[in-house]
Amino acid sequence: MKTLIKSSAILAALLGSGLAQADTTTASIPMGLDVPKSCSFSNVSAGIVLPEDGSEAQGSFTFTCNMDGGFNASYALESRSNGSLKVKNMDGISLPITASINFVGLNLSLDSLWTTYFHSSFLNNPITGVVTAKLVNPTTATTPAGVYTDTFRVTVTY
Repeated sequence: MKTLIKSSAILAALLGSGLAQADTTTASIPMGLDVPKSCSFSNVSAGIVLPEDGSEAQGSFTFTCNMDGGFNASYALESRSNGSLKVKNMDGISLPITASINFVGLNLSLDSLWTTYFHSSFLNNPITGVVTAKLVNPTTATTPAGVYTDTFRVTVTY
């Protein structure tokens, strides 16, 4: 009887340890990333120095946007909001200029505020613009001395 009890105990231990059906359990952790819409500028010219002789000067910029579905870009000179295009000195004296922007095969005069719509084909493609400006009339010996300025602005809305 002792042998039978020992044998039964050993058999129960064997059945309970290695011969039982194995169970499995798993856990899952969802992962994701939310990348916000963005546009960034690069290769922006430090400035445009207008030659005194009335010849053209250029500056450039590049911007890239990461969203599908399009975005708008607006281009203007600060002086346009006060009438015609001009560079102005600290004393309020101004000299008339002409200016245009060339990008993606378009050449637009900056006499007007321009807004362009870029559709999804421009997603992550750099867009380079070249701004060209010049004095309407060359300076002369009677042109008042001073530093004359204006500001070109690009605003991207997305």
